[in-house]
Amino acid sequence: MTDNGGFTIDGVPASTYGVTLRYGPGQPMLPATRDRTVEIPGRAGAYWFDSDLGQRTFSLPCDFRDCADAAALDARIRAFARVFTHVHGRPRQLALIFDDCPALTYLVRYSGQIPFERAWVGCSEFTLELVADDPYAYAPEDAATLSPVTTSGSIAGTVTSSGEVETPAEFCITNNGTGPVAGFTIRVIYEVT
Repeated sequence: MTDNGGFTIDGVPASTYGVTLRYGPGQPMLPATRDRTVEIPGRAGAYWFDSDLGQRTFSLPCDFRDCADAAALDARIRAFARVFTHVHGRPRQLALIFDDCPALTYLVRYSGQIPFERAWVGCSEFTLELVADDPYAYAPEDAATLSPVTTSGSIAGTVTSSGEVETPAEFCITNNGTGPVAGFTIRVIYEVT
């Protein structure tokens, strides 16, 4: 496992800014849900229509360490703060990757405020509050290639994705023959496990 200070933000290790994640990030297993229900008079409880996942929040307990003096600490704080806003001073969306799970990327933005405590000269503790409006983590795309088929007749092949979220499949089919392809069917089946 690479030690980037605990996480990478927009492709830059946190350690580049002198930031270290003190311990595992505080995040719920799943984000809160947005439930669509209706209460019916004379009936106990409510009728549930559907639910969606809400925003995923991250509370990252961090610190700046090993600064020579208060001025060096202030310079690090300002440099790190600039990462989260664009030139007009508004929060921007960033890629967040944790060292303990480098294959997953969350798209986050700064939210709230970041108060910090100067524990001693050259050290400051703070909690970085980030929000992923899209609650899912993303991994690099899976690509599967079926062997070229040069025969005529019925052909069957199976492509299995290791993803965790139902995602539209994308197919690229090339006909190198002289005749047209007739009666061609693609079926996408999502298995529930």
